[in-house]
Amino acid sequence: MALILLVEDEKLLRWALTEQLQRAGHTVHAAGDLAEASTHLDKHQPDVLLLDLALPDGHGLDFYERNRPRLEDTVAIVMTAVGQVEDAVRAMKLGVLDFLTKPVDQQELIRLIDRSVSVRFDQLEAHAARLSRERDLSQTVIAESPAFRRVLDLIGEVARSDVTTILVQGESGTGKNLLARTLHGLSSRRKKPIIEVSCAAIPDTLLESELLGHERGAFTDAKATRRGAFELADGGTLVLDEVGELKPELQAKLLHVLEERRLRRVGGSREIFVDVRVIGITNRDLTALVREERFRQDLFYRLNIFPISVPPLREHPEDILALARHFLETLQPKVGRRLSGLSREAENLLLGYSWPGNVRELRNVIERALILEHGTILGSDSLILDRIDTSLASSTSAAHGDVGIVPLEELEREMVAKAMRAAADNQTRAAELLGISRDQLRYRLKKFD
Repeated sequence: MALILLVEDEKLLRWALTEQLQRAGHTVHAAGDLAEASTHLDKHQPDVLLLDLALPDGHGLDFYERNRPRLEDTVAIVMTAVGQVEDAVRAMKLGVLDFLTKPVDQQELIRLIDRSVSVRFDQLEAHAARLSRERDLSQTVIAESPAFRRVLDLIGEVARSDVTTILVQGESGTGKNLLARTLHGLSSRRKKPIIEVSCAAIPDTLLESELLGHERGAFTDAKATRRGAFELADGGTLVLDEVGELKPELQAKLLHVLEERRLRRVGGSREIFVDVRVIGITNRDLTALVREERFRQDLFYRLNIFPISVPPLREHPEDILALARHFLETLQPKVGRRLSGLSREAENLLLGYSWPGNVRELRNVIERALILEHGTILGSDSLILDRIDTSLASSTSAAHGDVGIVPLEELEREMVAKAMRAAADNQTRAAELLGISRDQLRYRLKKFD
C-alpha cells in the first residue's frame, strides 16, 4: 500500500484514477492544480507522485523541479496528452521514474505503481542497511547458564509479540546490543531494517536530526532533506543505545513519537507516520534518574512496558569458559593464529576473575592473549587481566595482610612491566596491549623509572 499524490486537472480522469488506485489498496490524495498539490505536500510525504504536465497554473516538471528536495524519497511518474521528446528527456534527467502518454491504461498504471513502490522500498532498505553497518543478526549468543537462558526465553517471547517498546538494562559489556539484534532477528520485522543510534556518541545539537531527520535549510549545514533513524527503521527496529543520556528536551520529543507513532522532521511541518519497534538500552539506573528528575517519568513508563535485565558475567560464571572458547575460535582468523584450546591454568585464572568489564572485557582479554601466545594452546602467561593479576596478588598478599588486595600503584607498575616484556620493549605495541596511548605509556615508564 502506498500514499499517492495525484495531480490531474481533468476532473473525470482524476476521479477514475483515484477510484482505481484506491481499489488496488492505495491511499490517494487528489489535486486539480499545482497550488492544491503544494497544500497536500505541505502536510504529507507521498510515496508516489503521479503528475500531469499541462496544468492550469503551470508545468508539472517545473513543480517537480522546485520541490525535488521535498520529494527526495518519492517516486515520480508523469503523464501527458502530448508526448514530447524534450519533456521526456527533462523528466528523466530530473529523476522521474517513468513517462506515460494519455490515454493511460489504468491496469498498466496499477502495475507500474506496484513496481515503483517496490523500487522505493528496496532503495530505502538498502540505505538503512548501510546506516546500520550491515549488522549480522545471526551472531551466536552463548547461554549455558540458567540465568542467561531465562533472558533468552524473554527475548524470544517478546520478539514474537506485538510489543513496540522494550527496555534492556544491564552493566556495560554484558551483551545488550547483541541481544537487541537477536530480538530483531527472531521477530516478524527481521526482513526490515534495524537501525542503531548511540544517544551518547552523537552531539546534542545533531541528535534530534539523527533521530527525526531534517528538511533542507532547517539549519546552517542542512543542504538537503534527510530522513532520520525513525523513518529509516520504518517497519523494523530502532535501537536507542544509552537512552539514559538523552537530554530532557529530546526525551519529550521521543515520548511524542512513541505515543503518537508520528513525527516531524527538524524544520518541517508535515507529520510522518512510522511503524517502528523501539528498543531502549541503558547501563544507568533509570528509576534513580527519574527520582533525580533527570529522566522523564512518563518516558520511563513508556519504555518500560517490557523490561529485560541482563545479568553481569559474575552472576552466570557457568558461561565464562564457553564464551572464552567461542572467542578463541572466532578471533583466531583475525590474528592469524591456530590454537587447540585453553590450558587448565588459563581456565582456572579466567574462572577466578570477577570480570568487572563483563563479556566485552573477556573478549578483549582473549584477543590480547592470542597475540601474545606462541604455543599451540592458550596458557595463563598470555592472559593479561586488566583489574587484578593473580600472580601479583599472591606474591603481595602476605605483605599487605588481605588476600587479593594490591596497592593500585604497585599493580599499575606490574602491568606496565608485563606489557613491555610481552611487547619486547616496543612502546607502541605495549600501549596497545594496555589499551592506552603511547604518551600515557611513556608517562608511566618515566613515573616508575
